[in-house]
Amino acid sequence: MSLSSLGLAAGQTRATPASPLQLIQELPQLQLSHNAAHNWLYADWRGRQTAATVLEGAELIVATVAAGKYNKLLNDNTRLTIMDVTAAEWRSMHVLPRLFACGLQYLAWVYSPDPQGRLHTDYSVDHSSWPLVLTFEECSMAAEWLRQY
Repeated sequence: MSLSSLGLAAGQTRATPASPLQLIQELPQLQLSHNAAHNWLYADWRGRQTAATVLEGAELIVATVAAGKYNKLLNDNTRLTIMDVTAAEWRSMHVLPRLFACGLQYLAWVYSPDPQGRLHTDYSVDHSSWPLVLTFEECSMAAEWLRQY
C-alpha cells in the first residue's frame, strides 16, 4: 500500500481518521506528530514501555506542548504491547499536571491492549482534575471527540 493511498505525503506518518499527520519527532517507543487540520498533537506509543521509556517520551510531549502552545493531545496507546512500569513508578512521574501547566486543555487517551497499561491510564484519569481527560477504546472515537473542541 502506498503513502498516497493512505492520504499521506512523503515524510508523514500514518493517519488518524481523515487527517494526515506531520512527524515532529520519533523515538523508538514513541512517534510524536502534529495534526495540522485540527491543531492537535498525536502521540503514538509503541512496543514495550518501561519507566525510563515512558519518562523519555513524556518529557518530549511536555516540551512540545510548551514550545508549540498546543492545547489538545491524542495519546494513542493501541500499539503499546507491554507496560513494564510499577504503580509507584507511574505515580511518581506527575506528567499530567505538567502538561496542563504548559497549556494542554484536552487529552483523549486511547487505551492500551495491555492490562497494566489500562490500569495506569485509569489511575491517571481518576486523579486528574480539569483540563478535560477522557479515555477511549478506539483512536477514531478519540479523534472525533477532539474535533469538537
